[in-house]
Amino acid sequence: MRTLTSVCLVWAVVATPAWADGEWEVLISTADASVPGVPGAVWLPNGLGKPTISLTGDVSFQGRIGGAEITMANSRLILRGTPGRWEIVARDGSPVPGDLIPGYVFNQASGLNGLASSNNLTADGGVLASGFVNGPGVTSGTDTAAFIVHPGGEVGLLGREGDPYPGGGGSVMSSSMSLGSGVQVSDGGLCLFSTTLSGGDVSGSTNDSALVVLAPSGATPIFRKGDPAPGLTDGTTMNPDSFGLHLKGSQYVLFGGTLVGGELTPETDHAVFVTVDAKPGELRMLCREGSPVPGMPGVHYRSGASFGFPLQPLNNCGIYFLAELEGEGVVPNVNDLAVFFQVAGQQEVLLRRGDPVPGVPPDEAVFRTMNPSGWTTVWNGGGYVAYQGLLQSPDGSNLSAGTFVACLTPDGVVHTICRSGGPVPGVEGATFGNLDGDTSIGISQSGVVVFQNSVVTSGGNVQHLFAWDEADGLRVIAAVGDTNFTGTPATQLSLIGPSGQNGDGGGSGLSPSGMLVIRAEDSVNQIHAIAEIQLGESPFDCSGDFSIDGVVDAADLAVLLGAWGACSPKGACEADLNQDGEVDGDDLTILLGNWGPCAPASLNYCY
Repeated sequence: MRTLTSVCLVWAVVATPAWADGEWEVLISTADASVPGVPGAVWLPNGLGKPTISLTGDVSFQGRIGGAEITMANSRLILRGTPGRWEIVARDGSPVPGDLIPGYVFNQASGLNGLASSNNLTADGGVLASGFVNGPGVTSGTDTAAFIVHPGGEVGLLGREGDPYPGGGGSVMSSSMSLGSGVQVSDGGLCLFSTTLSGGDVSGSTNDSALVVLAPSGATPIFRKGDPAPGLTDGTTMNPDSFGLHLKGSQYVLFGGTLVGGELTPETDHAVFVTVDAKPGELRMLCREGSPVPGMPGVHYRSGASFGFPLQPLNNCGIYFLAELEGEGVVPNVNDLAVFFQVAGQQEVLLRRGDPVPGVPPDEAVFRTMNPSGWTTVWNGGGYVAYQGLLQSPDGSNLSAGTFVACLTPDGVVHTICRSGGPVPGVEGATFGNLDGDTSIGISQSGVVVFQNSVVTSGGNVQHLFAWDEADGLRVIAAVGDTNFTGTPATQLSLIGPSGQNGDGGGSGLSPSGMLVIRAEDSVNQIHAIAEIQLGESPFDCSGDFSIDGVVDAADLAVLLGAWGACSPKGACEADLNQDGEVDGDDLTILLGNWGPCAPASLNYCY
């Protein structure tokens, strides 16, 4: 049973709330100029890319540098780490990670633009580094490759353009392995990849593409174009989509495809397939246009309609998706859409068009839809759903101020966080702008929601960043004009959104532990900075994990013992865990109390 609550109006009566959030900390800034690991180099103006963050706290971003002996051929790099322990993961013009392709560097044959623009992390901070490579014997059919670079020096080659297709037949994978934005990398460092095939047994366009999982241990075939469609025995085949590919853990995938043959029409030829709850090595049809909806007699998925999936649909032991409906009792524009959760063969309706929205009079407006785009809807392994939604009139007509942000908690309670036109907490006279767009919404494992909005003030629209959770409610955490990031008024604050991934988590730059990382920009003075803040209480206590590898061990103990004694000024020593101005037995007790793994290697509790 879902319960509806409203949190929108709390701020009219609570003037000075006390947050459990930490303080913003600037990790790196172009104002400092120096570039870790490149002596004599400086950051170019506006040279820092948007950051993402791992479960263990490693931050990663792309940057551009200049200076003596820096050219367009070696000016781009990927950094990973935290202050005092930044490391270069990959750089244009430098050898590929681990020298796994001997003699090769990241760059095209022209000597320029090697690294791809993706920014993906695994749970332990492993970085996806891919792009154009150049070296002895390279050809246009072998000049891209993808690597996974874990902390501590472990490097794996995920794949190279021209590698043999693992499904046999003598063909090769001929698509570029310069993996850009939108590619998902799992906590295990694997990647679901759509590739064209050439040579061998390829016959025209009937079987010239496939889906594979790329891994350092070798690629695994998932499905090949033209193979029999899973679950159908009438000779129907399937062409897998090359987009909307989802991967969870090491083996659970979700993708759509177009059915070919049989008695099909364009209104019934699209279906979605998963490995979840399927027999080992097989695929299962999750849903199909025109097919019956489980648990809803007489209702079927609308013919000709597509299915919507969020950034991470495989979560909380099941699968989340959105679908349009038709059939018995379904009224167009009134109740013809639902958000489903399917687990262990059982399917539940989480939200349906026409449902009441907490805090909104039901005779004024009702739920219309959840925007399933990766920018606007996220699930986590704890069962929380943060989403951007649309409202409509009860009769199905559109509303001019009909957007909102909400959170569905694991106990089935729907909380409305804010609504377009509603008051902004702590900003006198300001109201929320349109919430249907790039909110870059994210959610931590413990249910802290983060999003951005251009709020309406008397002086014009101003970008703000917000956080919300059940304990502390809605609050502003940063705004354009703040000076604590660059030392000057910030002109833009950027969440990375779905173009960056932290393994099986989301893509907003918010880690499962609640650490948020952003890029702040002062375009007037051409300064970029990357900053982080802890939002709410972290569900993982990693005090003493100075190496930020998810484990408190002998290496961390050595750091603490090496800093033994007084710290000046107070708070200057990271080993001073209780911040009392001295590294002593109290700090040693904290470290030893957290000895061993302090954060899970993955949040795949079910998979």
